Amino acid sequence: MWIRLRLDIGWRDLCYGFFGSFAPGKRETVQEKLEDLWSEGQNDALACLSVRSGFDLLLQALALPERSEVLFSAITIRDMPRIAKAHNLVAVPVDVCGSDYHIDIDSLQQAVTSKSRILVIAHLFGARPDMQEVLNFAHEHNLFVVEDCAEAWCEPDWRGNEQADASLFSFGTIKTATALGGALCRIKDLTILTRMRDIQSQEPVYPARKLALDCFKVAFLKIISMRILFGAIVKIGKRFRKNVNDILGGMTRGFSDDSLLPQLRQQPTTGTLRLLKRRLETYDSQRIARRIKHAQLIVAKLGLENLQPELLNNQHSFWLFPYITDRPEALINFLRKHSFDTTQRGRLEIVSPPPDHPELNSPTATELLKQTVFLPCYTEIPGAAINRMCALILDFTTDSS
Repeated sequence: MWIRLRLDIGWRDLCYGFFGSFAPGKRETVQEKLEDLWSEGQNDALACLSVRSGFDLLLQALALPERSEVLFSAITIRDMPRIAKAHNLVAVPVDVCGSDYHIDIDSLQQAVTSKSRILVIAHLFGARPDMQEVLNFAHEHNLFVVEDCAEAWCEPDWRGNEQADASLFSFGTIKTATALGGALCRIKDLTILTRMRDIQSQEPVYPARKLALDCFKVAFLKIISMRILFGAIVKIGKRFRKNVNDILGGMTRGFSDDSLLPQLRQQPTTGTLRLLKRRLETYDSQRIARRIKHAQLIVAKLGLENLQPELLNNQHSFWLFPYITDRPEALINFLRKHSFDTTQRGRLEIVSPPPDHPELNSPTATELLKQTVFLPCYTEIPGAAINRMCALILDFTTDSS
């Protein structure tokens, strides 16, 4: 069976991460070198434990009045609005549209109020939509713009939209160029960045032994992701009434649901910082080029040029391939029977509207997420397998007509 997503890290990097977790060195110096490398000397970067940690630091630094509103593009991981609520802020969804899930400007106009202070835009599945209209609107309404680029990193030189006030990049377990954790934040305002750095310096350091254990866990996941082994595990799971999401979900989850803020408020280890610096310096950009080529093949084979035109955006790096269908569950079951592991939503959720504004219920985002199936298109899957998967989807579509 072809797994839905391969972990984007090689054995040498895993060994480097494991042994580096025990190597001596001054953590502050390693962090400074990493931030200087990524910011190219512009002094606008902060390395964090995760994007969630960076977002929490940002909200602490901004110190907004209670009940201020944080506007979120309607589809995101649920921890982001949870963090806002933990700061006594109000999370407000803004509906999205298109297969790149870009902000719907009409919904943004409806959602903004005099209490709105922040706009968080999540770039999903590797898409990088044109933000200019949204940025213009945000600046007119004095909104602090945060780009959540956790799924969109694709090259060391790209550090987000320069007009955004903050851009947050993740290198967690399942992300592109994973360092098994860690995040890089670009903060436009030096005063805010300095506050974030001061707050972070008071936090405990993530235990080095946990990075070593993460290396073992990811090594195990790499082994079982081999086609034959993964197929066998799926069959065993069925006997115990466990699906693929049950098997993989817990092993790739970065934080538990309980006591979220204490988990986030930790500094990255020296080993994580070293590994992240190595990944940035040595990452093979051809891996992403091959991923994009696979995605383009899917678009062509399935004739999606008119159905999902946003997939033709040359800035889309396809961390996942979002395919929209009106029979998602049936298609997932059909493809799994033919050895292609696919899924829906993952950890993504629709941001709930405030109780006093139920009309902000994001109907388009809800329908889009309900209809989206994630197809495998990662570097290691061969073109022949992509062709076969597309042929199966076309057969399924014909039979469903």
